Amino acid sequence: MSLSTGRENKVDYRVSYEHSLASAPDDFIVQVPAQTVSDVPANIPRALLPEYIAGLICERSPRIGRIRNLRIL
Repeated sequence: MSLSTGRENKVDYRVSYEHSLASAPDDFIVQVPAQTVSDVPANIPRALLPEYIAGLICERSPRIGRIRNLRIL
């Protein structure tokens, strides 16, 4: 029996993106050159990863309106 740390099936990703504010979702005003997104489940398929990470970012920062040009670094 092994001890579980709770993080063994999680991955951290460094990403860059642009985003708008929720109050003006069509005005992309912020460019984030690099950010670490933690605790992404390791079983997310690579093709769905950008959409999943964008959802996490918006969920964790409710002032963000939309995200575009998300890149995994």
